[in-house]
Amino acid sequence: MRISRERGSSLFGYSASAGGRISTEVMIGSLIGANFNSTADQAISLTVGYRVTKVTVTNASVNMTTAAGGFYSEAAKAGTAVVAATQVYTALTSATVTLDCTIAVVMALSTLYFSLTTGQGVAATADIRVYGVAP
Repeated sequence: MRISRERGSSLFGYSASAGGRISTEVMIGSLIGANFNSTADQAISLTVGYRVTKVTVTNASVNMTTAAGGFYSEAAKAGTAVVAATQVYTALTSATVTLDCTIAVVMALSTLYFSLTTGQGVAATADIRVYGVAP
């Protein structure tokens, strides 16, 4: 693919030539106040037509010393693990820290399920934002 400058295009005067297109990462879903003490499924509705490329967690209510778990394509920890069950959240030491989870598989979904393997052990919440690109 070649990038060329064209008058009237929407990305700072540049567009993809030869039928290609420039895809930018956009937020496609979020779960504000996700429960990090529960091992139950927590569904995140996603904008249809995008592939999940990044999952960010921030605004932790407590220092996340114990919570671990992943994000799945189906409920009950079934389907494909987009983020592995071994993902830990220990980097979330305060509300101002942001953690980008390790993505195992990039795929298009309409719902992503957050499901911890191990809960925090005390009341704990954080905000989850899911980003993606158009295929």
